[in-house]
Amino acid sequence: MIRYTIILAALLATTGLATAQTIDEQIASFIGGKGFVLQSADHLEMELANLWLDDSAMSPGGLVGPIEKAMMIAEGAIPSIRTRTAIAYGQIIDNEDGAPAPYSFIEVRHYNFGPIIHAETADAYGEENTADIAEFGLGNHMAWRFVFRPVMGHSAMLLDASSRVITDDDASDDDCNGVPCLDSGSSPDEVAQWQVINGKLPTWPPLYPTEANEVTAPAYAISQLAVLGFWANAESGHYQWTDGEHPEAARGYEPYRFIAIDRNLGQEFAIDAVWRETALNDDALAAISFRQLDIAGDITLMRAAEPR
Repeated sequence: MIRYTIILAALLATTGLATAQTIDEQIASFIGGKGFVLQSADHLEMELANLWLDDSAMSPGGLVGPIEKAMMIAEGAIPSIRTRTAIAYGQIIDNEDGAPAPYSFIEVRHYNFGPIIHAETADAYGEENTADIAEFGLGNHMAWRFVFRPVMGHSAMLLDASSRVITDDDASDDDCNGVPCLDSGSSPDEVAQWQVINGKLPTWPPLYPTEANEVTAPAYAISQLAVLGFWANAESGHYQWTDGEHPEAARGYEPYRFIAIDRNLGQEFAIDAVWRETALNDDALAAISFRQLDIAGDITLMRAAEPR
């Protein structure tokens, strides 16, 4: 898709991807992108620790994947629950003492729709009939960058993090995985030919809060899509992030996995999450997408494939 090509080109232009860098140099290049301010990885991990429900485990939160953790950090940074999120994921497999060590490079762009929906409501019903903007959601548009890697007992330990505020002017030009980031009328319906998947996903003991406003929490939606696409495993009755097969076409931390999440952008509480996997090790498919739409607790699963 043209939009995804534009996204990829923009990310590569801002990250300064190089082929001959060491893993430490590539981490520094990614985390230190233009405008990004370094954040304390230890502090962010401590904040996440307050969310873990498996406190009897040897390593609470140890089974949680890197994308879920990245989403929870971005979500917790602003109070608004009316948001659009675009996530780009790349991975480097480094050789450490003869063993493969996977490093996850994640950028999360998290947009607050509170002021947008407030303005639309005021236009439709009048300022006098519209609640204060705080009721719709406060907070800046934010971009985050994270690097995770497995550490004993943890599927994804945060190594480094940085963030920056996205200005309204920049946000108005941004693309979110195929739709304009600040267009409340756009949806994933526009980016693929979706087919409904019959059946239900397996369940597992929750590792963190799985619902918000009676719909699926964003991080939990990511975990469910991961299980649906076999990037995580729940067959044993317990959740385990696996990340799936590393793409042969992946180069450096160039992103090949894109996740989009729309949350509470309409009249009802709802969350619409899409996982798009590119650079597949497949001769027939260029990309595959999975989608979970949860409207007031009514969940629909969907799939879309893009042939080569």
